[in-house]
Amino acid sequence: MREPGNPFEDGFISSATRPDAVRLKTVVVETLPAPAKLYARALSGIVKRGRSTHAAPLPPLRLVRPAVTLDPGPVWRYARVCGFIPEHGVPLTYPHLLAFPLHLLMLTDPAFPWPALGLVHLANHVRLRRPLTYKDLLRVEVEFGALLRHDKGQAFVLHTRMYRRGEAVWDGDSVYLKRAVPAIGNPLDPLELGPQALQRMSRWQLAPQLGRDYASVSGDYNPIHLTALSAKAFGFPRAIAHGMWTLARAASALQPPKPLAEATLSAEFKLPLLLPGEASLWSASPSLIERDIEVRDIAGEKPHLRGRMQWRLQ
Repeated sequence: MREPGNPFEDGFISSATRPDAVRLKTVVVETLPAPAKLYARALSGIVKRGRSTHAAPLPPLRLVRPAVTLDPGPVWRYARVCGFIPEHGVPLTYPHLLAFPLHLLMLTDPAFPWPALGLVHLANHVRLRRPLTYKDLLRVEVEFGALLRHDKGQAFVLHTRMYRRGEAVWDGDSVYLKRAVPAIGNPLDPLELGPQALQRMSRWQLAPQLGRDYASVSGDYNPIHLTALSAKAFGFPRAIAHGMWTLARAASALQPPKPLAEATLSAEFKLPLLLPGEASLWSASPSLIERDIEVRDIAGEKPHLRGRMQWRLQ
């Protein structure tokens, strides 16, 4: 729970902790597979038999990258695609990319009960505990959290934790959904915005190649984001924007032009954002260091993302 007066406590996924004291198997990943190999594993997992129609225990597995450098080159390329400016420093959402290959390894592990492709990214919460700087050397750890009940199937959490010289500096909780599976666990706590009316801040024009641009800097080559043809194979009329791009783009638009000392960013992903397309950013300010956020369609009627950002500047 959030302490009174402290907006930087753990976020809206209050039930996203492992429910039992399972002993985790820790595996150190010194060298990451190429993205093509990771997605080949994901594609091969589509034919998993007898594992897609029921809730099942998540593997008691922790994957670790022991020494990952915040290299300025990849960070700058990511910042340009997502709208961050140099004055922002290391983007709040960038560390998610350092963990994403481990997420794919977890979701394609033989013990994971469902295919990775076809999972729905429901929500994300990130917390910056200490300022990050270029050339920082980080330890990245990923493990499964709780199973969560959802009206469309079984949801679950992937925890990410990052350390610098033993000190926790960044956390991330990603919530995914496997549709049409009888669900167990506590319900996912919804994100509640404040009572203030949101005002339209800006209008976005989304280029047809946006999904490919983000894939090139993030390593997330999920077919639903790349082309109309590959997206249609998974039931979409054309490619859709990455949810984490939408979240990063909103954060970049709302962050003051200074580096962050501490911050939280929480979001629920709603309707897919089709490419090419248009969207609008809406926001309200409960305080000088908080923003309630919605990304809506161009008419301002249908939500693509709902979130909240809180920060303290350096």
